[in-house]
Amino acid sequence: MRSLHRRESRGQTLIEFAVLLPVLLMMIMGGLDLGRIVWANDLIGNAAREGARYAIVHGASKTTLCPVGPPSVDTVIPAASPACPYPSPSKEGIRQAARNWAIAAGHTVTVQVCYGIGCTGDTNTAAATTSGAVRGTPVTVTVNSRVDMAAAALIGIAGADVSASATMLVNH
Repeated sequence: MRSLHRRESRGQTLIEFAVLLPVLLMMIMGGLDLGRIVWANDLIGNAAREGARYAIVHGASKTTLCPVGPPSVDTVIPAASPACPYPSPSKEGIRQAARNWAIAAGHTVTVQVCYGIGCTGDTNTAAATTSGAVRGTPVTVTVNSRVDMAAAALIGIAGADVSASATMLVNH
């Protein structure tokens, strides 16, 4: 009688383990997904700040060797070269600086750069377009990314969107 009870107990333990294992794995994968989203959000915030910093330091002034953004009237714009691949009025240098910081923040990282008060997307305000990025002009860098999730994909959620923006004043 004693050996019969022991076999039934083993079968019960195996069934309980088989029922709880998928739940436990989903909880572990969900925790890892949540950690990835928090990490990506931190990286995106740093990318936006570094992109804005790059824009205010390398702005288009007469003393900048490789100016970016809208040029002022006294800016000498060099020809594109390996040392200066994206000279003013291109914003690609700013976008590239932000993308370099967002390297592990998911795929499809998009960066938008605009100059002026109340600007949106990649469109500069009229004042920033006509006078250039003079001292005191705000520059806003917005970085967006999509982070894929493993556990959420099993229930039909493809991923999470993370976004951050930073605004700084041109100081050259």
